[in-house]
Amino acid sequence: MGKSKKKIIVGIAFNSKKLKLNRKKRFSSRWIKKRMKVFMRYTRKSLQKQSNQGFVALVEYEDRSRKKIKKALRKYRKLPKNIKFIPKSKYQRSIKKRLKGYRYLYLVRLDSDDMYRKNYIQQLKNHRPRKGVRAIINQHGYMYDAKRKRIAPMYAKSPAFYTLIYKAKDYLKGKRYRLRGGHPAVIRLRHDKLRRRNFVHIIHGGNTTSKFRSKRNKVIDKRRIVKDRRRVRKILSSFM
Repeated sequence: MGKSKKKIIVGIAFNSKKLKLNRKKRFSSRWIKKRMKVFMRYTRKSLQKQSNQGFVALVEYEDRSRKKIKKALRKYRKLPKNIKFIPKSKYQRSIKKRLKGYRYLYLVRLDSDDMYRKNYIQQLKNHRPRKGVRAIINQHGYMYDAKRKRIAPMYAKSPAFYTLIYKAKDYLKGKRYRLRGGHPAVIRLRHDKLRRRNFVHIIHGGNTTSKFRSKRNKVIDKRRIVKDRRRVRKILSSFM
């Protein structure tokens, strides 16, 4: 698989997913403002610090919140060309138009308040999948408590940190992998695992579904929680 054969797109849902706890909140100016602050502080930095910038990040938002999104964005430095906020109605079109001339789509999943290791895109560029592989899974990372500035190693069997691989022509024809039940279903696809601690899952108080503790699909090693500020910053420096 040559370099020009892969199109790497980071797909980020900003407020376009209905979660039980944020169904209405995600349209409010207050929620958008707070989430934008977290995105700019962590996720944007992680994307901009990628050692290989050969990717595009598409941040999907609900069409009805367009004005509020634009207003929130104006408070920050202009985004680089490869990080774009896209309304939900144009999201799929935005992906498809970027696939021209490519054989494969590497669709990277990332939440708007999390981070990948600075060489993650390069890892994907270097990746040579086994035949029939449909997903790349990152089971090892960190959980970071942004309020109390503590961090701990984290493991998830089938986490929210994965990359789906499609043949570009199949994606353009409408092929999508069915992930019944969301992230835990990714492990059921034929997959490769990357061994490095490749992600930081951030707990910031504004999360609706996360707490700094082990649960369902997330296991943190409480014996290895790092509280020393300098050591915490050193770990985070590999991601942002």
